Amino acid sequence: MPELTSTQASSDRAVLPRDVALFLPLFGITLHKCSVYPDNHPLLKNSIDAVASHLRVTVVNRPFLLMGVARTQLLVEGFATDPDNPVLRELAGKLHRHQLGAIKFTTGVTQDELTEVLKVLCTDSRQHPLGANLAEYDNRWEHIRLLPPAYDRLELADGEQHLGEAGKAPSTAAGQMWMALAAVSVEQEGAPELRHDPRAVAEALNKMHDPDKSKRVVNYLLGLSRELRLSAGQEAAILKDRLAQLFTHIKPETLKEIASLGSDLAQRRRLVVDGANALPAGSVIALLRAVSEAGNQSIPQAMVRLLTKLALQADKGAQSIREEADLGLRETVRQLVNQWELDDPNPATYSRVLERLSRHPSGVAAQKEENPAEAIRIVEMSLETDTVGDAVWAALEEVVMQGEAGRVVGMVEDPNVAEDIQEQYWLRLATPANMRTMLSNEPRDTEVVELLLERMGMAAAEPMLESLEVAENRTMRRRLLTRLGRLGPEIGPMLTERMPGAPWYVQRNLLALLGALEEIPGDFVPAEYVDHDDARVRREAIKLMLRLPGQREEAVLAALGDDDDGNVRLGLTAGLEGCPAGAVSRLLVLLNDPRAAVDVRTLAVRVLGTIRSGATRDWLVNHAMTRATWLRKSRLQPKTPVLVTVIGTLAREFRNDPAAQEVLRQARANPDPDIRRAVTGVVEEP
Repeated sequence: MPELTSTQASSDRAVLPRDVALFLPLFGITLHKCSVYPDNHPLLKNSIDAVASHLRVTVVNRPFLLMGVARTQLLVEGFATDPDNPVLRELAGKLHRHQLGAIKFTTGVTQDELTEVLKVLCTDSRQHPLGANLAEYDNRWEHIRLLPPAYDRLELADGEQHLGEAGKAPSTAAGQMWMALAAVSVEQEGAPELRHDPRAVAEALNKMHDPDKSKRVVNYLLGLSRELRLSAGQEAAILKDRLAQLFTHIKPETLKEIASLGSDLAQRRRLVVDGANALPAGSVIALLRAVSEAGNQSIPQAMVRLLTKLALQADKGAQSIREEADLGLRETVRQLVNQWELDDPNPATYSRVLERLSRHPSGVAAQKEENPAEAIRIVEMSLETDTVGDAVWAALEEVVMQGEAGRVVGMVEDPNVAEDIQEQYWLRLATPANMRTMLSNEPRDTEVVELLLERMGMAAAEPMLESLEVAENRTMRRRLLTRLGRLGPEIGPMLTERMPGAPWYVQRNLLALLGALEEIPGDFVPAEYVDHDDARVRREAIKLMLRLPGQREEAVLAALGDDDDGNVRLGLTAGLEGCPAGAVSRLLVLLNDPRAAVDVRTLAVRVLGTIRSGATRDWLVNHAMTRATWLRKSRLQPKTPVLVTVIGTLAREFRNDPAAQEVLRQARANPDPDIRRAVTGVVEEP
């Protein structure tokens, strides 16, 4: 699959749906953990629970989630992920090496299915790439499919591709269903105008009064809507548009007649459910009303008005509320149709919600554009009436997903709310799942996160650690590290367990967090990370080793031998408080390197002086004086910062040593005030 241009990818990433943007990195992290941890490891189990929960939320409001695979990016709903995001880039690379073109998740996916897929994806792509034998996985899972790269179906298109052009058969089952529907509508099977003219098909259906043909029409509509529910791409988009135009131009009485003559209750229900996933909002309402009237499944007028309002907002409402209104409409229609076998077509909980909504003026929800959904209204009524239940908790979950948790907290803390109701709300808010959601919503939910952190304690650690692994913002990472540090030493074992196999930036953050704790877990060995490829990881490991008495000398030696100036300075600073004798050779390498920074060399001189031996004294003396010749006596070297430091070191460490006396004598007589001050042994910090 080709890479996107940077301009296109940048634009697309900006509008990636929030639920998808949260699911993708969790999926990548969980896949990585599957290859690191054994099957029964608690961290792996928690991670699978989290990604399964997010996947269910992601697919509940869409017929399927198709995750396309490029070499360094994932393509979801026409949008591309950031190729510079390390987690998503690694995930895309793993799937690409398995020769996969896409992964398709459909509504109803279970945690067991997801676990099996993760285990399959963890297999060695070099030995057994999945794309080489995808046929054996076609029927293995009901709600997850692994798809091959479809290079043969990529094309450049200017404008609409006309399905069924002369000499060309439709390339998909959905296209064939459309052609069959067009053909059965009139006697002229295969007539050219029916291949891409939904108005012609609608006119033919408006004139049709044949029961046998009605049954065939319903069957083809069922097949077409079912195929479109599970399809994506340009051809599917064209067919969805045609089907929408068909329902726009077909008369309501015609649609009712077709439904009543051509289908039973199960077929009618399936037709509406599939249509709710494939049709525009306005067409969904038209189909629902016609089919319900055909089957004597009455819909209360209050419900019709509510659905019509949602459809209007989904098609023509403000941009900020269209998506939520559209998702709310489709989910409501699906729930309604699934209850058609009951005497009351509305679930009891939903009926109670409608009754409460009827007591409030319709203008309340429109007072603020940022509060278009009915979920916040349900929460308000719950707190006003001191009642809770499944519908309330579902609404609370939706409000949290919308980033409105702060408003809920404000209402819950109202002194007029009963204490038991307040406690139930706090218990529902203070969950790891909600913490994950609110962390993804920051900075909007920052204050709520702080409140819940006090209530949840260690239960908040896991979601915060997961967020730390995917956080791209430096401020967000710093805030998470501060919060995790407040949990105390008890978090130490969780940090050390997540360390192996984690990306470098996660290892650096976890090591820094360990360093901020009062106690370091006794079984943790930071020396394993002093050879890491990244200097920042090595630096944090060295800091930890310097805190451990038995590893301090090893840490100083490792830092002095590092190729990063920051790590070298760290080792030199620690060496001033005590440097092992074995570090002399490494110090001399630094001092004899003309490329070393001046501050590094002066600091190395001071550290060398703490190792009081004849070798170090001789080096200091030799680098303070010129060589004597038969024409000239030995004298001080020209003034440099290193020379001043050498004289000061000799004055402090070897003042009474005969070999250093000549250096100190000449320094006292030198006209330069800095050199004379160095003889006193006073250290002037830079």
